[in-house]
Amino acid sequence: MKTKILQHSIQSIFSVTIDVESDNAWADPTDLSLKNLNTLPKFQHLCNEYNIIPTYLLSYETLSDETFVSFLRGLVNNGECEVGMHPHVWTIPPFIEEKDGIDMAITRHYQSMLDENILVEKLETLQREIQDKIGISPTAHRAGRWGLCIRTVNWLAKVGYISDTSVVPYKSFPDPALDKKIYPNYYYASPYPYHMSRRSILNKGNLGLVEVPTTNINRIVIPTIVKFADRMKNKRGGARLKKLLDRLSMYPMELRPYPEYSSGTLPKITEIAIEKGLPIINLMFHSSELMIGGSPYSLDEKKTEQIWDHIEEVFSFAKCNNFLSLGISKSVVKLKERRYFEN
Repeated sequence: MKTKILQHSIQSIFSVTIDVESDNAWADPTDLSLKNLNTLPKFQHLCNEYNIIPTYLLSYETLSDETFVSFLRGLVNNGECEVGMHPHVWTIPPFIEEKDGIDMAITRHYQSMLDENILVEKLETLQREIQDKIGISPTAHRAGRWGLCIRTVNWLAKVGYISDTSVVPYKSFPDPALDKKIYPNYYYASPYPYHMSRRSILNKGNLGLVEVPTTNINRIVIPTIVKFADRMKNKRGGARLKKLLDRLSMYPMELRPYPEYSSGTLPKITEIAIEKGLPIINLMFHSSELMIGGSPYSLDEKKTEQIWDHIEEVFSFAKCNNFLSLGISKSVVKLKERRYFEN
């Protein structure tokens, strides 16, 4: 595929945010095996080849791997990556009901479901662990299972975080195994970065903390229609409606290396994001997706290779178009230098 060179007056910012966590936490969140961390040196080599500065968002369990910690500390010292936090609340002390390093009382829970005191204690524990093991104070956060809550927002702002990247515009994350009324719902979120509010996750405010949504976009996206299409997904006619919206460029496409995407999809999404004026292009995936059998997306060798191919393709696209690659917090700092939020 020939790389398209875009015309853009201001150098676009390209950010890569990776949730670093245990193997296939989807299938069994109580399994704390960390074999997927062995793929990250290969991934970082790819980043270095294309001048990409990734942001590794760490779950608590990953910091128990001394080899990984040593590797990551070296990258930080060389300025080759950013490190932030990604709290899976069931793996972080203090525990309510502990068994083999898992808080069995809150397995798979969203942060919004926890009592405020225990939530803050867990967030503080993960932050201290990163400070102690990596030697930096993290300033970037993505909620575990995308489950951001306003108490987390206020804590992040209070202790000086620069960026959050928990929001996925035009999407929600219900879990039928949990309370059906409590789940992340971002259908009406802005795809553009915004200063967060003390009272609402989706509304702009005056906190220093900036939300940088995962890039999920298309040429004409109407949240109400997308929400209806998602509700119809498993009903008669739902598949036809989704295909129609896809043809009309009305259903959002996530900037994620899904194996079912065809070649050229991630550059296409990036191109649309530039056309729509997104100042930060935010690619997202999980570390476990890089390993065969590590996630539902990388169940076999072929699918895993497709994930790697998609990542390299969009990296090449970013390099050919002279994108500025920064960690997610430094991306926010750059936007402030450009006075983006004053426009």
